[in-house]
Amino acid sequence: MPDNKHKTPIPKIMDVGTFHERFGTDEACLEHLKQLRWGADLERFKCPDCGHTRGWWLGHRKLVECTDCHKQTSVTAGTVFHRIRTPLWKWFWAIYQMAQDKKGIAALELAKQIAVCYTTAWLILHKLRRAMRDRTQRYTLQGLVEVDETYVGGRAAGTPGRGAEKKTPVAVAVELDNEQKPRRIAMGALEKVDGHSLKRFTEGAIEKGSKLRTDGWGSYRSVAKAGYEHEAIITGGGKNAGQTFPWLHTFIGNMKRMILGTYHSVAPKHLDDYLAEFVYRANRRWMEANLFDRLLVAAVTGKPMSYQELVTGDK
Repeated sequence: MPDNKHKTPIPKIMDVGTFHERFGTDEACLEHLKQLRWGADLERFKCPDCGHTRGWWLGHRKLVECTDCHKQTSVTAGTVFHRIRTPLWKWFWAIYQMAQDKKGIAALELAKQIAVCYTTAWLILHKLRRAMRDRTQRYTLQGLVEVDETYVGGRAAGTPGRGAEKKTPVAVAVELDNEQKPRRIAMGALEKVDGHSLKRFTEGAIEKGSKLRTDGWGSYRSVAKAGYEHEAIITGGGKNAGQTFPWLHTFIGNMKRMILGTYHSVAPKHLDDYLAEFVYRANRRWMEANLFDRLLVAAVTGKPMSYQELVTGDK
């Protein structure tokens, strides 16, 4: 008999068979969204027009009607699913794939799995990434936070590291607990690696009064003046930097493997959305069993986004 004592336990996540049993039809998906958004008895319903909190369900039309102003609202109105034409179960499958695979799923692969064109799959995934991004921006890191930068892009001749051409600089921050282990992370694309860009990232991602631990790059001194404690450690780069800031380099390596392995390359104007996808999963890495429903909540509370808005890269 095999010895199972030392085997790593399998996380209790929803398997593919269970997914298809629960969400194999649009009707099942719509009912789940309805309960997720408004509760089983519409106890969380709020009319988008008048703000009234009572309504009745019109089962034949799949709408809820406000008992005061009689405005009728669909379950998907005002969410990431607003006015979608693709069957809802295909969106649920995309959410399942993004939630259960830590490397994500490419638009071409999703298009094959749910039998849609590449543009539709691309749009679905980007709308979900934007919901992840909106959710991530609600929180800031605090306490002891290590900060560094990296570069995202293909191989190119010239200077590596700071000063690299044809690559996009990315700021990375890792919040550490009392045992120097990582809790949450933040990432964001930079216009360039200077004090102004780093300060803007830090003020948006890290709570004032926190302690920043960085390498000896001079720009961080000006960042610290914005209201942070600062500890600079001269590493000299290379292996020393990796040994001094192991968690920073671990998350940087994982992020680059996701982009290279799954997406191969990303346009700079969309990079923040891909970073948000990675950060969203990384910050919920201990919630794997609930990540599907958490991403559904993010989609339900997310804002509608048009194809044109996503193509231009605007927030």
